[in-house]
Amino acid sequence: MGCKKAREFLAQKKVEVKERNLLKEPLTADELTALAAKAGGVENLVAPKRRAEAEGLTGKKLIAWLAADGGRVRRPIIVAGGKLTLGFTEETRRILDEAL
Repeated sequence: MGCKKAREFLAQKKVEVKERNLLKEPLTADELTALAAKAGGVENLVAPKRRAEAEGLTGKKLIAWLAADGGRVRRPIIVAGGKLTLGFTEETRRILDEAL
């Protein structure tokens, strides 16, 4: 599942959404650092299909690599009800159901 499914799910829940196209407007290093703290580490922000490319990168180097290309970041990033979710899986849907 992906951004489109997440958008549909949130619309059904009548949740106001603030969207940002990370491919056109990548997250800054500061934004990524703040998200990493909530996500349990910067490694969790890497898109699954891009993990092999990120191998060996950690800390500030990984943050800079992610900031250089929004396509490297796991999407969608959803912050709702005090919860942060990355990607849109059945587990994410369950977490959001509880938070909303």
